[in-house]
Amino acid sequence: MEIEYSSALKNESDEKKIFNIKSFSKLDKTGLSFGKVERRILMKEFPTGEKLYIQYPGKETVRENNPRPWDFRPKLQLPNGEWLKDLSFKNVWDDLYMLKDFAMDMGYLATLFFRIAYMMDTTKVTKTLKYEDIEITTGKIINTGEMELSWFEYNPSEEVLSGFQISTEALRGCSVPVYLAYNDYLAQNEDCKYYYRAVYDKGETWKTDTGRRNTLLTHMAVIAFIEDLLRFTEITDMFQRGMGVANLPTKYWEDVTGGRVTKA
Repeated sequence: MEIEYSSALKNESDEKKIFNIKSFSKLDKTGLSFGKVERRILMKEFPTGEKLYIQYPGKETVRENNPRPWDFRPKLQLPNGEWLKDLSFKNVWDDLYMLKDFAMDMGYLATLFFRIAYMMDTTKVTKTLKYEDIEITTGKIINTGEMELSWFEYNPSEEVLSGFQISTEALRGCSVPVYLAYNDYLAQNEDCKYYYRAVYDKGETWKTDTGRRNTLLTHMAVIAFIEDLLRFTEITDMFQRGMGVANLPTKYWEDVTGGRVTKA
């Protein structure tokens, strides 16, 4: 699964990112409000029984300073019907740290995160999706319906995933494709927020390396630290300079991916 990073790869990814941002920004918000009435859209049902949704509006839509009106979050229902608690990036990084106990190839996982960062395993789809509107205080479903959405959906092949096999116990009870897809939607939300901040709050051109990419490259930086490729002071300096993200520089990509990602 060797990848040669190039400007062509970045440009193709940029086009996909913009397409998705525009699609998700147009989600109907009529009558919805964070913490009051929120919409849950079923994005995908997996063969292993999990159901992956996105739910919106998110909490950043109502913050006092610089609200983010496109904010959403992924929601995952496990095969047993229970809901996975909403994961923060801190939770994901804790998961990565725990994976070291399972004697697996962390370089392969870093490569998968790189592929998500550059949307390499996406397919352009147009789907009719089911949704339900929820009264948050009571948990009651007060409305249901269907909607059409076009976007580049994360859809990795079995071949791409073949090098990362691990029990659901290590991933909070969900299968590998589902856990990665959950992270893809976390990254998609970051793209939406960073784009809105740059274009609408600041009146600037959006820097496409922010959002999805610096989020997934932070996952890679955490793996680099776990694998002793970064010192503690190096990764903490990255987090400090990046104001909460540790965008792993290109010089580390080859080592952290076990030689799978190189630069043209």
